[in-house]
Amino acid sequence: MILARALAAEVLKIRRTIALRMVVLAPVAVVLLTLFMASQAPFTTLRRNPGTDEWRALIRVNLQFWGLLMLPLYLTLQTALIAGLDHSDNQWKALFARPVPRWTLYVAKILVVMAMAAVSALVLVGCLVLEGAVLRWYDPELQFAFPGPVDRMMLQAGQMTALGFLALVVQHWVSLRWRSFSVAVGVGAVAIVSSFAMLLSAGPYGGWPQYFPWSLPVLVVARQPQNIAAALWMCGIAGIVAAIAGCIDFCKREIT
Repeated sequence: MILARALAAEVLKIRRTIALRMVVLAPVAVVLLTLFMASQAPFTTLRRNPGTDEWRALIRVNLQFWGLLMLPLYLTLQTALIAGLDHSDNQWKALFARPVPRWTLYVAKILVVMAMAAVSALVLVGCLVLEGAVLRWYDPELQFAFPGPVDRMMLQAGQMTALGFLALVVQHWVSLRWRSFSVAVGVGAVAIVSSFAMLLSAGPYGGWPQYFPWSLPVLVVARQPQNIAAALWMCGIAGIVAAIAGCIDFCKREIT
């Protein structure tokens, strides 16, 4: 009951904020980018070989952009923006003076960001279906059977969202630990660049990227088969441990 009230308070805070708009803007930006790419060169982007499945190629290119770049950046910005609502004017003093456990504030913010990431994944799937319809109208030679493999889209988008949990928890702790917005964004930016470097050096998404939180989502669309189930378990357990550690640090902190 107490956690439900904390969640309701967090939902009220994000109304009319850029964080709420990002739920739609982030996936739409990815789809618009890939739509532009595919409309300029549909046969090189979506049908590199005669037997290529257009839907599979379209899903892959969108999820590569989403998992490799947009989702890590999205989690970085959302956690920083959510934390920034209470960092401004040092709202923590008023919050901690209330007769509610501190852990509810910490957990509520994590749940809100998780919910926003899940909704963004659904928006991405919906935009993917529309993108296929637009490309089919734009070039009838592209064989997009409507509405496409929605179940595959939802499965892979859901797996990416779940694999982003560990990065989300780390970014959440950093965002609450330091008041500066630039610190949270800086940590995320360094992590994203490190993820790029690891993926480039590892080839087809093997080696270190399998253990780096910001690289885990893109394993879903790796060229070589990956043990996604094991990655989900590892991400979930490590994320829960990191969340507990961050929550303990948050509850013991002195606010000045």
